[in-house]
Amino acid sequence: MKKTVLLLATAAASFLHAQQSWNLTGNSGTSPTTNYLGTSDSQDLVLKTNNLERIRISSTGNIGIGMNPDPNIAFRTYGRSQFSSDTDSDTFTVRNSGTNVDSGSSLVWLNYTQYQPNNPGVLDVSGPTAPGNWESTFSLKANGKLLIGNYGQYPNCSDCNDYRVFIKNGIRTEKVKVDIAANNGWADYVFEKNYNLMPLHELEKFITENKHLPEVPTTDEAIENGIELKEMNILLLKKVEELTLYVIQQQKEIQGLKNKVYQNEK
Repeated sequence: MKKTVLLLATAAASFLHAQQSWNLTGNSGTSPTTNYLGTSDSQDLVLKTNNLERIRISSTGNIGIGMNPDPNIAFRTYGRSQFSSDTDSDTFTVRNSGTNVDSGSSLVWLNYTQYQPNNPGVLDVSGPTAPGNWESTFSLKANGKLLIGNYGQYPNCSDCNDYRVFIKNGIRTEKVKVDIAANNGWADYVFEKNYNLMPLHELEKFITENKHLPEVPTTDEAIENGIELKEMNILLLKKVEELTLYVIQQQKEIQGLKNKVYQNEK
């Protein structure tokens, strides 16, 4: 009798163990309510390879791959990551359904934690712009410079540090607004009474000798150095205002001559 009871107990234990085990070659007839990988208490779940921890799921559901989970971040990973797809739809989507996101927050935040002397990219976009033609179309650098267009190398210019955005092949837009830093940055000082307007005979001599207006860059200078749009617009306005003063001056002289003629005819 004792042997029979022992055999039945052993069989029952074996059956119970079989029902509670997780088959490494696959399982069938499972229920997600009772059959799962994980913990049933408040302990983290750890996955290891080579006896080293690789993935940890905290008891609150936060995940860390190659690093510990953060209680305020749902998913963290350490190391290079790659997302690939052959779908004819979006490969990777970042979405926020919040209705009152803080003004200092971002949908995506990219940053280096250390200064980068070699000025690598923070975000780069490239792809085929035509069959067999692979180009870089967008590159945001660690020093804050933005390159749009197929730049084979970083722009090489003497005043590159003065600019943030470099664009190849032109810009087409409906509006451009340029801020003027100070009141004296505009050209209306030409109309001040103490403005020293170059006499016309001196202007004629300068043009004859130099083939361009005073202060205006030559063709070679413009090709070599480019032109600063704001400065050029201010300079052109200055020349228009000077031209206006010349016209007023000549009109006064013409009117004076007319008055003399009129007096002589009396």
